[in-house]
Parts: sequence; structure tokens; C-alpha cells
Amino acid sequence: MRNPLLVPDLRELIQAGETAALRDFFSDHHPAQVAEMIEDLRPVEGDTILGLLPARNRAEILSYLDSERQVHLIESMSPAESAALLHLMSHDERADLVNRLEEDNVDRILPHLAQAEREDIRRLASYEPGTAGSVMTTDYVTLSPQLTVREALERLRHDAPDSETIYYNYVVDPQRKLVGFVSLKTLILSRSASARIGDIMRHDVIFARVDEDQESVARQIGKYDLIAIPVVDTTDMLVGIITHDDAMDILRKEQTEDILAFGGVSKDAEADEESYWQGRIVEAVRRRIGWLLMLFLAGTITRFVVHSFNWVNDRFPLLEFDTFIPLLIGTGGNAGSQSVGTIIRGLALGDIRPSDTIKVVGREVLTGLLLGMLLGVLGFGFTWLILGHPPIFGAVIGLAILGICIWANGVGALVPLLARRFDIDPAVVSAPLISTLVDATGLLIFYSIAILLLIRLAA
Repeated sequence: MRNPLLVPDLRELIQAGETAALRDFFSDHHPAQVAEMIEDLRPVEGDTILGLLPARNRAEILSYLDSERQVHLIESMSPAESAALLHLMSHDERADLVNRLEEDNVDRILPHLAQAEREDIRRLASYEPGTAGSVMTTDYVTLSPQLTVREALERLRHDAPDSETIYYNYVVDPQRKLVGFVSLKTLILSRSASARIGDIMRHDVIFARVDEDQESVARQIGKYDLIAIPVVDTTDMLVGIITHDDAMDILRKEQTEDILAFGGVSKDAEADEESYWQGRIVEAVRRRIGWLLMLFLAGTITRFVVHSFNWVNDRFPLLEFDTFIPLLIGTGGNAGSQSVGTIIRGLALGDIRPSDTIKVVGREVLTGLLLGMLLGVLGFGFTWLILGHPPIFGAVIGLAILGICIWANGVGALVPLLARRFDIDPAVVSAPLISTLVDATGLLIFYSIAILLLIRLAA
């Protein structure tokens, strides 16, 4: 609960029927804050509050509610009331909401909307999820190159209330092909009110294709510091825009997916929109159990490796091989996880391209070499000087750490790069998988070095 102090007072006002006090209270808060308070109340109480507010306020608040609450509210209204609320929502948000409704409810609501709105909803809902078309809005202003600055400003005054943004205004030809854009600042500062838009517009438009990946488009908005980016179809016809706030939502969802996948938690589209406390424990178990079961089975490989080299332990019982295993596999797992995290970040930001595979792996191997040398010297000193083992065994530990760091960094770099090359989300190749892989192979490196140094010298 995010508003523990307010909720009891709000409930008292609702029970007492203090509609005027409730209306005044919520009119002073941002729609996002009102949505948080409504989500902390019971559904019936939330419905009561929304019923007190003007329709436009309800539409704004609805866009900040979680998807489950949105569906509940729309389905609890009559088709005419639902249609009136959808009419006031931004085009992209209402299309998303309609996509989450049951088909029967959609069939009851759509006839109450104007034909142009029905077609707009169907068009936006038809784009493939994850593409620019699926997240764009059609709330934007277009201008003709033949308009004067005075006529353009008059157009903006008329269209502004129904537009997502008027700071960027896109110039299209009679076939609605994108030919340029003009900012509101340029219009206001224009020295001549009779100047043509075609003469003052910018032609170097940064745009996105309707079938382009949404994350790529969101990163373009951030890269060029855009307020919005136009979206065109295959014929260069302007079909929508994606605004800066939509880009932030896209990146937040993508980062949530990557973080969950990196931690070995199965991705779930609905889980991306719910807070930690909203998620049910059963669903949390369902999303995590798959990876844990696989890693549990993979962990048996480590036990098999240790069992296979028991004869080395028996031959040198005073060296206590088993006590060093946690140190070695922990070092390898951590080094591999660091490498994976670094590579996934580089891939996500576009710093690392598929053609950089050899260069990246080489860089990470060199990093592992330097890390291994530093840690290996510490391991050698710790084993010999502090624990009192023979210097030769200290050398085994030091060289094992060196080999494990090189191997872990190399694997941690190569696996996500190969995943990207085969069109697999690199984040799915999570840190737990790398840790398990490096654990088993790290022990092979350890015992191989022990056999080469100890047994050969003993012979």
C-alpha cells in the first residue's frame, strides 16, 4: 500500500457520502497520484471515486491504472459509458485497452464509437506486438507545405486539444507522404506570418518504420533528444508518432524483461505491468521454477566432476582439495556473470555489433588474464603463507584461478554474442546458466592443473 495514511480517511469520506469533499480533494492531485490512491482502495470504492470526477479526468486517470483495473472498470460500465471514456483516451492507450478486453465486450462497445475511431482502433490493434506500429499514436498534427505561418498557428489552436503533442508538427504532401517537419518554436519566432511552411520547414526528418522494433525506435528518441518521432509505412506515408513518454515506457518494459531474464526468471508480459506487491506468489513460483529446475539438473554435472576426481583427493589427503572448491567456482561464476552483464549492456546500447565478436571475446579474455593474474597471486599467497600448504599447491590454486578467470570471461562474452547471432535474446542466456557452466568446467581446469603439477612432481 502506497498511501497508508490517506486510505482510511478516504474510506470514511466515501462511507459518509462526502462527494463534494472527495471531488475537491482529487481535483488537486495529478491523475497518476489519483490512480495510485484508487489502486490502494477496494474496486467498489475506486469505482465510486471515478464516478464523481468529470469524464476527461476519468480518462486521464484510467491511463495510469494497471491493466487489470482498467479492464475491470470498462467492463463494469455500460457500453455507451465505456465508449465515451475510450473516446477521451489517447489513441494508442485506448487501442491497447481494447486489445485486453474480451471479444464480446469489444463487440458491444465499438458500435457506440464513431466510424473513424473504430477504424483507428482496429488499425492500431492490427500491428505486430513489439513493433513501432503497436505503440504509436495517431494524435498528431499535420501541415501542408503551402500553408502560411499564420494559417499553421490557427490550425494548431484548433487541433491542440486533441493532439498528443504540438511541439513537432509534420509536413506532408497531398498523398500524406512525410516531407519535413516544423517546430512550434520555429512558427512562433518566424519573422513573417505570411511565410510558407515549405520554406521554413526542416527536411532532415528522423523517422521510424512501422514494422521497426519498438526498442530500437525508443533508443533513437533518446539518442537524438526528440520529443517525438514520426512513423511511416513502406510507402513513406505518415501513419503515426511515438512520443518521448511512450519511449520511456518502452525502455522500462524492455529493461524489466532483460533484468528478469538475466536473473533466470521467465518473461511474462502481464508481469511487466505489475508492481512487486501486486504479483501473486504462485505466479512468481511459476516464472522462476523452470530455470531453477534446469540449473538444478545442470548442477549435478559439478558433482559428477568432483566424484570423477576423488582419486586425486585420496592421493593427497593433506591438501584438502574440497575446501578450495567454493573459492574456485565462486570466482569463476562471478567473473562470468560480470562479463555477461557487460556484454548484454553493450548489445542493448548498440555499442557491440555482431561483427565485433572476435574483438569482444579477445578483449574479455585479456581482461580475464589480468584479473586472473591479480587474483592468482593472492590465491597463491593465501594458500602458502596463511594456510601453510606447500608452495607447489599454492601454485596450483594460483594457476587454477588464472585459468578459470580467462575461461569464464571468454565464455561470458561468447555465449550472449552467439545468442544474438542466432536471434535469441541474449538476456535469456542468464547469469545462473553461465555460473553453472563455469562451475563444472572450472573444476576441470583445477583438477587438470593439479594432476599436471602435483602428480608429475610426485612421480
